[in-house]
Amino acid sequence: MMRVDDRLIHGQVALLWTKQLGLNRIIVANDKAAASDIQKNALLLAAPAGVKVAVVPVDKAIKMVNDPRGAHFKMLLLVNNVGDLYKIVKGVEPGNTKVDIANVGRVSGDIENKHKLTETVYLNDDELAQVQEINGLAKNFVYQPLPTDSPKPFESLLKGE
Repeated sequence: MMRVDDRLIHGQVALLWTKQLGLNRIIVANDKAAASDIQKNALLLAAPAGVKVAVVPVDKAIKMVNDPRGAHFKMLLLVNNVGDLYKIVKGVEPGNTKVDIANVGRVSGDIENKHKLTETVYLNDDELAQVQEINGLAKNFVYQPLPTDSPKPFESLLKGE
């Protein structure tokens, strides 16, 4: 699963998603976090016990996802912005991998200049264009804030349904 969540690893990921997906790997793809020992250590501390976590730049995450040795792992790839997800989806073959945009745009501010798609998803014009392209590339592109929520096709949000 690939997920956009501006909080990266937090309680929902550490407890709910890890259990729901039976994860044994989490890849945080974020150039800024990968370059900061403080951010990297905070994310590693937030990770659930028994799950290996890598905090890496986006380009390295693409290589990791494309590495055939990772095929037997149950992985969650986390990004905190649409631009990074767009780059990853363009750099890998998403196939049937669930691609989930769940929480983005509120924390970064400037929400008055963004399109509100849901209570938890606010996108600027550039992000909206990227999401529309992702919609054409990913077969399983959804909005699912919590694992207990039913996944909603992201395309329906784009159409205003």
